[in-house]
Amino acid sequence: MSDSIAPMQRVPKYMPIRDALAHQIESGQLQSHQKLPSERVLSESLNTTRVAVREALLMLEMEGLIYRLDRRGWFVRSPRIIYNPQSTKSFNQYVTEQGAVPSTVLLSSQRLVATTWDAQHLDIEVSEEIYSVWRKRSINARPVMVEHLRIKAHLFPDLFKYDLSQSMTQLMAEHYDRHLTRAHIHLYPAALAEQHAKMLHVNVGSMGLYISRTNRDQSGIITDVNQEYWLHDILDLHFEAN
Repeated sequence: MSDSIAPMQRVPKYMPIRDALAHQIESGQLQSHQKLPSERVLSESLNTTRVAVREALLMLEMEGLIYRLDRRGWFVRSPRIIYNPQSTKSFNQYVTEQGAVPSTVLLSSQRLVATTWDAQHLDIEVSEEIYSVWRKRSINARPVMVEHLRIKAHLFPDLFKYDLSQSMTQLMAEHYDRHLTRAHIHLYPAALAEQHAKMLHVNVGSMGLYISRTNRDQSGIITDVNQEYWLHDILDLHFEAN
């Protein structure tokens, strides 16, 4: 019996467009954060349809070469930030070390009574108080992550007198002698909810990465739980295995 080979399907119309744009990005002809021409301009310059252009752009977005800002257009993505979940370095540390510029905006800060969820994850009683802090973090002026910190209030008295847009890891070490030494981490892909998508200038339901980190100090005491909602194209996760 002879083997049969199915006839090759036609190459999708968007593939040559995808390849041309990918080459321009990878060769440096298109720079990080450079805005791409509109879909109409691209379709006219490439003598193709807007449907084919849109499919090519969506493919490049899925591959992590470009990103889209709601109502602003398409942009070339900068190199991904290498993120090692096993490291205790702060956001500011690992972003700066890789030649990028981190920044943080404080969205809200409150002192609240712990919920059942808080109590379980922080190892406290429901009646105890916590700090609830929301922040938006950017890399090279692009918003990339929204985070919610739930912090044990009794470990960090008068926390709100400090600048909460700075590195929380550094603040805890310098002012409270609490040095974060290890963390229990969960991470998985997740669609961005409306609250997070709007702050990151993307469409509701856009691809994201959820990271939850339970931090402990040098004595093994849980200090805080940090929930992070990332854009999908920012991090390059690195793990080491023996």
